Amino acid sequence: MPVIDVVIPGSVDPQDSSTPCNWTVDTLCVADWASVPPNVQTAASEWAVQILWALTGRQYGACSVTLRPCGPRCMGPDGYMAFPVNSGGFTGATGPWMIPWIDAGVWRNCGCTGGCSCSAPCEIAIPGPVSVIDEVRVDGIVLDPSAYRLDSLRGIPVLVRIDGECWPDCQDMAADIDEPGAFSVTYQRGRVVPRSGQLAAGELAGEFAKACQGQDCALPQQLASMTRNGIEVQVMDPNTLLESGLTGIANVDLWIRAVNPARKAMRSRVLSADVPAQRYMT
Repeated sequence: MPVIDVVIPGSVDPQDSSTPCNWTVDTLCVADWASVPPNVQTAASEWAVQILWALTGRQYGACSVTLRPCGPRCMGPDGYMAFPVNSGGFTGATGPWMIPWIDAGVWRNCGCTGGCSCSAPCEIAIPGPVSVIDEVRVDGIVLDPSAYRLDSLRGIPVLVRIDGECWPDCQDMAADIDEPGAFSVTYQRGRVVPRSGQLAAGELAGEFAKACQGQDCALPQQLASMTRNGIEVQVMDPNTLLESGLTGIANVDLWIRAVNPARKAMRSRVLSADVPAQRYMT
């Protein structure tokens, strides 16, 4: 029977925090994994991934998403108007001499021809983390990757157009991504699971597979203390382990402590009314 390294695909909805994405289960260090029935392999892998994803603060796993972005900021006189400027500008002018806008909570005045505050002339912010840009389409046509690059501005991923063209200021949201008038970015949102996490998931899945088949395993049980033939055995209550954010498997717990020493339940988030909502395809 061939060895199956299961990949958990996860959800395509970036707002769904209940399911991990694209977590490969590496069973290199699991003896006799090839003899485990495929349905047990799948169940044990899903179990292990879900638990490790939660215990490591839901920080790993990159989901494939398709974003329908808005155009760059400050590309014309249609930005946010505030006194003393207005859409008509001053007498004899065709537009305002500056456009106020909010950048990371700071008011700035835009009077340049492109994006301001050391921004590239044509760039758009991409909700991150961004692992890989898979595809960018404009008017239904897939752009060559040499036409853009991914930068980071104050920790925010930005997609910069570098082929002399610019991103669309607006798009037709009624059009599909392969039709004229559409603009879309397909990318992997999230942090890629490191090899150590893949191995930890494999070891945990191996123990779950043993338990599922009624075999002896290293998973902690409810036994607190037992003395027999002069030998005393004590096992920590699994509820206590879970409260500590651990599994009871030494190698797996080493990795959990290494990547989530503060025992965070999830990544921190900041919500702001000044940040426009993003439109994703589901």
